[in-house]
Amino acid sequence: MLSEVEGYVVHLSAYKDNDAMVNVFSEEGIVSFLGRGIQKTTSKNAASCQLLSFSRFSLEQGKSGGLSLKEGVSEKPADGRDSLERLTSFSFIAELTSKLIQEDEAKEAYPWLKTTMEALDNSADAFTVSLIYFAHLLVIAGYGLDVDECIYCQSKSNIKGVSYSDGGFVCANEMDEGAVEMDARHLKILRYVFRCGIADISRVSFSKDECQGFFRSLSQYLVDLTGVELKSIALLLQV
Repeated sequence: MLSEVEGYVVHLSAYKDNDAMVNVFSEEGIVSFLGRGIQKTTSKNAASCQLLSFSRFSLEQGKSGGLSLKEGVSEKPADGRDSLERLTSFSFIAELTSKLIQEDEAKEAYPWLKTTMEALDNSADAFTVSLIYFAHLLVIAGYGLDVDECIYCQSKSNIKGVSYSDGGFVCANEMDEGAVEMDARHLKILRYVFRCGIADISRVSFSKDECQGFFRSLSQYLVDLTGVELKSIALLLQV
């Protein structure tokens, strides 16, 4: 029995010799299959199974119900050789997607992944786009920050910082030692990345330092909430 799937490769797990289990994000959700021999450089299917390649796969279903790759065609490879920032962003996007998003959240996350990759293909700022993607995957996973009002008193004015431990903005009257004070610029960036629409993902560009600061704080926020650590964050902070 054959089935056709197209989507983005977000994770590879070595399996026996040159085989690997492949996880693909598609419009229908997460699809996992065994790719035999795809870790060989001579494999005709190797290119289609590269991380974040947008590929079309023909899959066979075995007697036990598991899927295996019959043929893969790379429609659009993720090529970051021209930019270290793009390359590290690809690594981050793939790891974040595979570690954070669950099966029941994949359909909601897929349009954001697709739009993010298209923005990178069109030379949008890699760190800005990746930061926005990070924020919206946190929202989809149920860990979004409240950036509309003070989380304690619901005031929309005189916002002075953010409490990551309590999940959102804090006004001047409620600031305590657990909140991080921010200037107006950084508060505006944080609100934008969590609240912007999918069509706005490439309409702004923040500095590398600004993005790296939020990568650091949001990744620690994720660790504190869920225990999920992103190894690619270290690469983003070193570029």
